[in-house]
Amino acid sequence: MARKILITGAEGQLGKALQIGLADKFNILPTTRQPSQLAKNRRNVQKMDLTDKENISIVLESFKPDVIINCAAYTDVDGSEKNKELAHKVNVEGLKHLIQLSELKTYLIQISSDYVFDGENGPYREEEHTFPANYYGKTKLEAENILRGTRRKWAIFRPNVLYSPDLFCKGNFFAWVYKSLLKNQSISVVSDQISNPTLTQQFVKAIFQCIIMDYEGILHIGSDDYISRYEFAMEIAKVFGFDTGLITKIDTDSLTEKVKSYIAERPRHSGLAIDKIENELNISSFSTNYNLKSLKSALA
Repeated sequence: MARKILITGAEGQLGKALQIGLADKFNILPTTRQPSQLAKNRRNVQKMDLTDKENISIVLESFKPDVIINCAAYTDVDGSEKNKELAHKVNVEGLKHLIQLSELKTYLIQISSDYVFDGENGPYREEEHTFPANYYGKTKLEAENILRGTRRKWAIFRPNVLYSPDLFCKGNFFAWVYKSLLKNQSISVVSDQISNPTLTQQFVKAIFQCIIMDYEGILHIGSDDYISRYEFAMEIAKVFGFDTGLITKIDTDSLTEKVKSYIAERPRHSGLAIDKIENELNISSFSTNYNLKSLKSALA
């Protein structure tokens, strides 16, 4: 019998990719806080609100998952500074509820973030000291520490600027750049925030391998090159044949002055070292250019 995998936040970028990538390998139950009627009908997405213990208990008792992949999160970095209670409820209390209400043998895979680091000394290895620069990062780190302190079987992934072919996901940096350039709209992109972006398809392969191997521990994932957001946008333009002249550089300080809602401190170099995941999960990492060409094929 196929293992039963419950995905929280299943309508987000990674959640949707997991639904597609794992559907033929496991018995999947996708859940989200407010599933659309289309999601219910097409993909059997069920309601599960991580702030509602009764709702969680009913779903878990009914499905009895072998594995929970927790993709659900309040990911608005600036919003987290203003709505700290909500960010904590979803990102920290939500995971606590999953731990408390699931069976002791259930394997928990937590999706964390590169924002557990302050970005002063990137790229970072898994064992390096964490020091979040903003409240969102603090909630993700607190959740990590709670899970690490349990007697459960667990794995924690820290991705880095997640992107995918899903052009309708508002948190998808690629989608914002792609749609803007497609419409010949000029964009300003920060040139002093460096990372190694994570393509969702590569992430799904790593999570699949993690489940197969019953891996336990913390893993970083991303491309094998470290680039700024500006350089990432330029790569998108070149791969898809857009006008690179539409993209202008802006530094973080200038962007903060220009956009009043841009209030959270951002790490400058939150790149993640990826040799551990390559060695321990036998996962191949690729350049951002290679991943974008792969994504272009997926969109064709």
